[in-house]
Amino acid sequence: MNLIKKQALTKIKLHFQRFEFKYQLPLEIVEGMIPEFLKYMKVDPYAQGLEDNAYTVSSLYYDSVGLDCYYQKLAGLRTRKKLRVRFYEKNLMPESKIFLEIKKKYDTVVVKDRLTMSYQNYNDLLKSYKYQSLALNKDEKDVLQEFLWLKIYNRMIPQNMVIYKRKPFVSKVDGNFRVTIDYDLKTFMANNPHDTGKERNVNTKLVVLEVKFNNVLPFWFENIIKRYNLEQRPFSKYANCLELCKPGLIGKRMLEVYQNGYGININN
Repeated sequence: MNLIKKQALTKIKLHFQRFEFKYQLPLEIVEGMIPEFLKYMKVDPYAQGLEDNAYTVSSLYYDSVGLDCYYQKLAGLRTRKKLRVRFYEKNLMPESKIFLEIKKKYDTVVVKDRLTMSYQNYNDLLKSYKYQSLALNKDEKDVLQEFLWLKIYNRMIPQNMVIYKRKPFVSKVDGNFRVTIDYDLKTFMANNPHDTGKERNVNTKLVVLEVKFNNVLPFWFENIIKRYNLEQRPFSKYANCLELCKPGLIGKRMLEVYQNGYGININN
């Protein structure tokens, strides 16, 4: 069973709230950790049976014309939001499932709201911003309204496509504890999810190991952190990919503006 069929049989979670720790490591070191993971974890059901137990993630990121989200990240603002459209199919069809996502960062806590719809409904929505005909419950409407409000209020437009392979693991005893290995990161400028372009490789020698949990790290993973001397290193796929697509993007004056707390109104 492929990833798309598995998604169709699973109820998609609308809200996520968790801690996320990121580590950047050489691929060969991470591959050496996998047998240790598998003592306490299993391959995520979405990836089981797929080649190399991994699936491809594609995300089209939105930002303002002035790239407020990018500069907020660069300035290290503790509270910020970003919008993206995520999908897992290579060739999108009208009935393909896509995800509208609002990712919010509150210091070390990540909150993600994710709304599922067909690609056709997404295209129709962006033409008219009318969603009354969509079969949505109240919570789903709230997420959609916030997504559209942030997009319109901050004049956000599509920027670039971020594509990578993900090898996911989930705890055998706590379904909220997850480890993902993201690698083969690529990007290109895009306006629509179906756009294609010349893909550019990003950080080919490193992978991003991400740990996601709700309460505390399990003891066995703390032992792995000590054994491999892991150090948390923030890594924004969007920011790193955008810098590759737009050389010379970082501007001292703009960075100073955001270090002083100006820019996009993330509370709206």
